[in-house]
Amino acid sequence: MKSIVISVLGNDKPGLIDGLSSIVDLHQGDWVESRMSKIEGKFAGILRINVPDKNLQSLVEGLAGADLGLSIACEEVQPPAKLSRFKSYNIELIGNNHSGIIRQLSHVLANLGANLEEMQTEVIDGSMSGEKLFKAAIHLELPIGVNEDFVRAKLEQIANEMMVEIYSYED
Repeated sequence: MKSIVISVLGNDKPGLIDGLSSIVDLHQGDWVESRMSKIEGKFAGILRINVPDKNLQSLVEGLAGADLGLSIACEEVQPPAKLSRFKSYNIELIGNNHSGIIRQLSHVLANLGANLEEMQTEVIDGSMSGEKLFKAAIHLELPIGVNEDFVRAKLEQIANEMMVEIYSYED
């Protein structure tokens, strides 16, 4: 059994998942996990498929030749080593929208040795003020040796600088 990660991007339209899943099924693939979303009329996704060794090449060729209107990239992957030297950590952020929020946050996280697992961001209208608010939910892995109080202190420092609220907690 081989495992591949597939990324897709194109104009959103009905039937894209049906088309992708039909090709995967035709090649006896197992749709293991995926993250898919529509943003500004574009459909983007990443998925992992397990497929019998003998069908890997035909699956990749089938995806490449599909008439779905998507840019598709495939890459074979090896099962990841268990990251036992890391602990799960979550961050929620909300505050007035302005440029540089993710840059500042990602810089602090990189310096802490964090590995991003998943991030969702959006700009929303504030319920009372009508101002634009930036909202983020981030799941990451932190090295075991990093003290949670130290992480909170670093996040609080940038939260004050950026005028946002950051909530953090270990899984």
